[in-house]
Amino acid sequence: MAESALEFRPTIDRDWLEAADRREPFAHSLALWDLDRSPGHVRFVSAVREGVPVGYVLFWPGPRGTIVHWYGPSPTVDALADSLPTGPFVVIAPRPARAAIEGARGTATAYPVLVLARPRGTPLPPDDPRGLVRRLTAADRPVLASFSSRQGSPAVAEYPHLDPATELLWGAFDGDRLVGVARAAVRRPTGWILAGVYVEPAARGQHWGRRLSRAAAAEAEGGGAAIGLYVREDRPVARHIYERLGFLPVLERVWLDLGAGLEP
Repeated sequence: MAESALEFRPTIDRDWLEAADRREPFAHSLALWDLDRSPGHVRFVSAVREGVPVGYVLFWPGPRGTIVHWYGPSPTVDALADSLPTGPFVVIAPRPARAAIEGARGTATAYPVLVLARPRGTPLPPDDPRGLVRRLTAADRPVLASFSSRQGSPAVAEYPHLDPATELLWGAFDGDRLVGVARAAVRRPTGWILAGVYVEPAARGQHWGRRLSRAAAAEAEGGGAAIGLYVREDRPVARHIYERLGFLPVLERVWLDLGAGLEP
């Protein structure tokens, strides 16, 4: 018997999404976070068969193009490619979906990405006592803005717009100088996603990135949440830092840049 046709809906079934998150926590964390935090800013297209979702795309409009998160098996939901933007965008998708995406929108610049997560109960290694890593507060906004302005890197472009009074941000201080930052981009009760880990070039090789990541992991797990992050597969130094903290691969993704000029 032939499968019934897919139906495409401009929405997402919240109950289905929460059930899917329990099965694959870090595959859906961003979707649930955006639904709760920015429901008026994001939109979804769901692929539905016989009333049951089998995949979806999430669209986050940004200043340099739309960021798209794609969920669903290929080739089952390959037709979702027809819903992708025509202007500059990035899509983060399961690797088998690349052919359908490029077939619909053209050749992309591709970066292999891994989602890493710490298994529950995995002990953290001891912290390094040198220097200071701590949560940033509202009083640190001028220091954070100054740090970001002197880097000249797109990796920290978002930091001047973040408020430490409402966001979870960590800073690494060598004396009075802020030399590194990190943030919890997603902080749901059951799972956080760490992002924006950046250490200024002159301070690299001194374990600041590891310590920032450790501080975030300790805080997440202290509150009962698991923690995960995205890392480029072709960056062995970063992967080594996270693996030493107990992060293990849980998902493989590909970051496809179609004219946005954005790297993971």
